Amino acid sequence: MGEGAQRASGGRRKTLAAVGHAAFALAFVSVASPGHAEVPYKTDIVGTGDTHLRSQIEAVARLVTLKDKPPQTDQGLRRRAAEDLPRLKEVLHSQGYWEGQVDDVLDFAAKPAKVTLKIDTGPLYRLRTVSLVTPQGGAAPDIAALDPSVFGLKPGGPAKSAPVLDAEKKIVDEYARRGRPFAKVVGRKAVVDVGTKTMSVTYVVTSGPRSHFGPVTIEGLSRLRSGYVRRRIAWHQGQEYDQRLVDRTRKLLIDSGLFSSVRIRHGDSPLEKSDVPMRITLVERPPHSLGGGLAYNNAVGFGATGFWEDRDLFGGAESLHLDVVTAQEERDVHANFRKPDFLGKDQDLTALAEIVDENPIAYLARRALVRPSMEWHFGEVYTVGAGVEAQEAKVTEAARDITSTYALAGLPVYVRRDTRDDILNPQRGSRETLAVTPSTSLSGHSLNFVAGRFSEDIYQRLGEDYLLAGFLGFGSIVGESRDRLPADQRLYAGGGGSLRGYAYQMAGPLAPDNRPLGGRSLLQFGTELRIKITDTIGLVPFVEAGNVYQSTLPDVGKELLYDTGLGLRYTTPLGPVQLDLATPLVRRSADSVVQVYISIGQAF
Repeated sequence: MGEGAQRASGGRRKTLAAVGHAAFALAFVSVASPGHAEVPYKTDIVGTGDTHLRSQIEAVARLVTLKDKPPQTDQGLRRRAAEDLPRLKEVLHSQGYWEGQVDDVLDFAAKPAKVTLKIDTGPLYRLRTVSLVTPQGGAAPDIAALDPSVFGLKPGGPAKSAPVLDAEKKIVDEYARRGRPFAKVVGRKAVVDVGTKTMSVTYVVTSGPRSHFGPVTIEGLSRLRSGYVRRRIAWHQGQEYDQRLVDRTRKLLIDSGLFSSVRIRHGDSPLEKSDVPMRITLVERPPHSLGGGLAYNNAVGFGATGFWEDRDLFGGAESLHLDVVTAQEERDVHANFRKPDFLGKDQDLTALAEIVDENPIAYLARRALVRPSMEWHFGEVYTVGAGVEAQEAKVTEAARDITSTYALAGLPVYVRRDTRDDILNPQRGSRETLAVTPSTSLSGHSLNFVAGRFSEDIYQRLGEDYLLAGFLGFGSIVGESRDRLPADQRLYAGGGGSLRGYAYQMAGPLAPDNRPLGGRSLLQFGTELRIKITDTIGLVPFVEAGNVYQSTLPDVGKELLYDTGLGLRYTTPLGPVQLDLATPLVRRSADSVVQVYISIGQAF
C-alpha cells in the first residue's frame, strides 16, 4: 500500500473513532439527563393586605402566571424569581409605593419547592402639585387654572403612575374641546420627594393655534348617499373646533348600524383663517342580514324564529326588518320600516305591520295591525312619537269562553327619555317611557277607551363590582269596564320583564279555573343587585312586587304579590346570557314553586 493510501486509511480510522466517541457521549448524556425533569413549586406572597395590590402582583409575577409550567432545573427557578423582582417593584411604584421593595426566598428542601415573595410597600406617597406650563415656563393658556381632577389627578391622593401618564391624553383632549386641536404635551417631569413622601408633576404643553372647523371630505361610501352622513355631522363649517362635536358625530354614525368602521380625522395643520379640514372615512356594512334560530319561552313554548333585514333600501338609510315566529302557542309575522330624515333631520317615518295568531293562557287571538307614525328626536336623549293605528281581531277569552270580533282605530302618542349607556347591558343612566293611546271601534262592539302606560328602568353603580337596577311600571285603561274590553286589550302582569316569580299573565286576578282575567290598571316594581364575580360571571339576587286591578287605578289597599329569586349572568360578545330562577312569596294554588327564564340581555 502506498504512503498516500496509508495516510487516507489512517485518516478514515481517526474520523470513525471520533464519530464513535461523539455518539457514545450523546448516548451517555441522553441516559444520564432525562429531558422532561421539572421542578414543581408553589409561591407565597407575604407583606401586603391590599387585595387590589395583591391581584396586580399576581397578574405580573411569572412565578404565578407560569406556575403550571415549572422550570426544569433549580437554576431555572432561581432565574424566574430574579426576573420577577424588578417587575414587581414597578407594580409598587405604579400604586404610589415609591420606596417599595421586593425580596425572594427559595426553599428547595420543601416538596414542592417553595418561593416566598416578601413585599415591603413602605409609605404611600401622595400627589402634591400638578402644574401645566409652556416651553418658555409660563402658565399654559386656557387650562392652567383648571382643577387637576379634570385630567384624572387628585392632589392629596395616591401618587400612582398610571393616572400621571393618562393625564397627557386628557390634557390634549381638553384643549381639543376648547378650540385647539393641535395641542401637544411635549414634556413631563415627575419629582418624588423622599422627605415629604410626595410627588409633584409638571407638564410642558404647546397649545397650538385656536382653530375652526373647515371643509369636510367623506370617503368610503358606495351605496349610501353622502347627504345622510352630512346631516349627522354635529358641527358646522366655521364653528370653533370642539372635540365633543367630533365624538358625537362618530357616535351617531356608529349607532346607525350602517358602518363597520367610522374614523374622523382633522388635517395636520389649519388652512387660511385657522380653518381645519376634516375627513370622515367610513366602511359600510353589508346591506342585508339573514338569520334564524330555535327558542323556548315559557309563554309560547318551543319554536323557531327567522329574520331578514335590509339596512339601506333606497340609498337614504331606509331600513326594513321582517320577522317570522312559529311556536307552539304563537305564529307571528311582522315588518318594521324606518325612513330617517323624512321631513327633515331627526324626523323619522316608521311603519309597523303584523299578523299574529297567539294562544297564551288568558285568550286565543288572531289579529292584524298596521301602524304608520312619525318620530322626532331631540338630541340623543328624548324621542316623541305619534301615529295612527288600525287593527282587526277575533279574540276568545279563556276564562269565560266568550268570542268577540272587533276593529279598532287608535292614535298612539309616546314620549321616551333614554340615558342608558348600553341597550343589552346598561351600567348607568335610565329609561322612562310614557305612552297614551285613545281607541274607538270601527266595527263589532261599540268601544271607546284610552290606555296609558308609564315605565321606568334605572341603573346606579355602587362600586366597581356592584350595580343596583330597578324598574317601575304603571298602567291604566279608562272608558270601558274590564269585561267589555276584549281580552287581548286588557293589562296583565307576570313573566319575563315583569314579576318573574309568576308565570306569564298570572300575576293578577284569576277566574275559578285559575285562568287570568286581566284588568284595567297595573302596578309593578322591583330591584336587583348585579354582582360581578369574575369578568364574565355575575350573580343577581332580586325582589319584585305588583298586581293587576279591575279598577281604573291601582287599589293600593289590596294585597300585593311578591316574588324573589337569584339569577346568573354570563357575559358574551353578544351581551349577557340570563338564567333566572324565581319563586312567588305570595303563592296561590295556581302558582308554581319556581319559574325559569333564559335569554340574551338583562331582565330590564
